Amino acid sequence: MYIITGAIAFIFLFLFDIYTLTNAGIKKKIFGVLGLGLFIYSALMVAITSERVYLPMTLRVIGFILWAVTGALLIYSLFLELPFVRTYGKNQHSNELVDTGTYALCRHPGVLWFGLMFLFFFFTTGAKLLIPAGILWTGIDVFHVYLQEKLFFPKMFPRYKDYMREVPMLIPTERSIKKCINTLI
Repeated sequence: MYIITGAIAFIFLFLFDIYTLTNAGIKKKIFGVLGLGLFIYSALMVAITSERVYLPMTLRVIGFILWAVTGALLIYSLFLELPFVRTYGKNQHSNELVDTGTYALCRHPGVLWFGLMFLFFFFTTGAKLLIPAGILWTGIDVFHVYLQEKLFFPKMFPRYKDYMREVPMLIPTERSIKKCINTLI
């Protein structure tokens, strides 16, 4: 049930994108908060209610450290690296394209951190349902960013087609890794 609830959260996040493009600020904020809140609730409930697999303490500690790192990277990429108020708070969408830092690594670094975060959350908790949930939710997240690429971002960002040619969508390349490092230092 909680895996399905987490999947439904992506519908709210898709509506967030629609209302961002149409500059419907109040609806944008409502669906953004609903999507994020429902997703966090679902992920926590999957971890809490799932049967457990025994994992050695060393693996759990390493998993926890990597889970914390990928969680911090997810927060950094989505809420700190992007101009927060212009991206999430204003009624009118921002047409400012970020192409430095983790957004030089790939166009959707949040998807990378998201998938890895669930893998490491499994190693931290041993919650069996985190494996199918993480796979399904990451797959939906990939589909979500595919829709963003086709339906929203080219309309929102004047330079997006150039950005698509310069930066890989999801899988970093040697060149994009170098650019990411150079823009972070």
